Amino acid sequence: MGFARSLRRAAALTVELAALAALGYTAAAIAASAHFGRRERERAEAAPPVTLLVPLRGAEPLLEENLRAFAEQDYPELQLVLGVARADDPALPIARRVAAALPERRIDIDIGEDASARNPKLANVLSMMRLVRNTTLILADSDTRVDADYVRAVTAPLQSPEIGAVTCLFAGVPDETFASQLGAMFMNEQFIPSALVDRLFGPLRHCFGPTNAFRAAVLQSIGGFEALAPHLADDFMLGHFIAQRGLRVVISKYVIRTMVSDSTLPILWEHELRWHRTIRGLQPLGYAGMFLTFPVPLALLGFILARRRVPAGTLLATAILARVALQRVAARALGVPPAPLWMIPARDCFGLAVWARALTGHNVRWRGAPLQMAAGDFLEERP
Repeated sequence: MGFARSLRRAAALTVELAALAALGYTAAAIAASAHFGRRERERAEAAPPVTLLVPLRGAEPLLEENLRAFAEQDYPELQLVLGVARADDPALPIARRVAAALPERRIDIDIGEDASARNPKLANVLSMMRLVRNTTLILADSDTRVDADYVRAVTAPLQSPEIGAVTCLFAGVPDETFASQLGAMFMNEQFIPSALVDRLFGPLRHCFGPTNAFRAAVLQSIGGFEALAPHLADDFMLGHFIAQRGLRVVISKYVIRTMVSDSTLPILWEHELRWHRTIRGLQPLGYAGMFLTFPVPLALLGFILARRRVPAGTLLATAILARVALQRVAARALGVPPAPLWMIPARDCFGLAVWARALTGHNVRWRGAPLQMAAGDFLEERP
């Protein structure tokens, strides 16, 4: 009986300390998000010719609108290269329709893939590179929405020779489904604030997925896209290899809009499980501590285990207020409306479940394609 009581006290103390650490993280995330929200968008006077690469796979929602936004840039010399791996990809007719509707824009379409690349996105991009005409490049995801100033804004920092890559934060924009709204909350309230906190501890040494800009000479210096093709997190490794060359990776003050179209909870689960397992493969120790980004569940567990309910209740109330504050500050910084408050518990419970599941296993899916990770984020053939 005495052992059980001691064990309960030790567990309660451990959880209480974890909840306090989570509160500290949340405070840092609020401060970092608020600071980012005070940014002013950069706009360079010079405008070197740019090639914008957008690999496609499937007829995702709002694809035509997204591609038109990429094409209709306020930029003097822009080449837009759209690529599909196969001629029967349903994204191909959409790409052709956009190109036909905008004949005054330079839009090239590639069909093909590099069979040697295990990363399906990079297999597509490597084939697209044969159409590239310019030496300033942007690689962008097709499920993002931009405005007419996008190309000018994200390439502006590249005029400084010590900057090797420009990457962008992204705000999730959901549709009307519950799963989509949960997915946008993960981006806006957990992933992006944690990325901003990470930046407080030193220079950025990786890139994010939706948009990355760089010079062709810098890409060539790291071995081209071929060097990224064995990796699942090609965006992360792009920044990592560029930083290893002694060049800076910077976050643009331009925020991308990512269209979140995960229509059901199983689809969202699969999507987030890939994200989580990718993070675990790249940063295993950091991933193990990711539970500290959930202050309310930790404080609630501490309240349940506590013998003294008043201080535990105060900690729980503080955690709830901090979590709500983070949601509101992050939404304001990213320029999106916050989700309803009642969805926060659902989001945190779902996130904790995905985090726990991703502690083991190596199989992931990218846009329906089954992939298997090996150590260090390398992709390997599935058995």
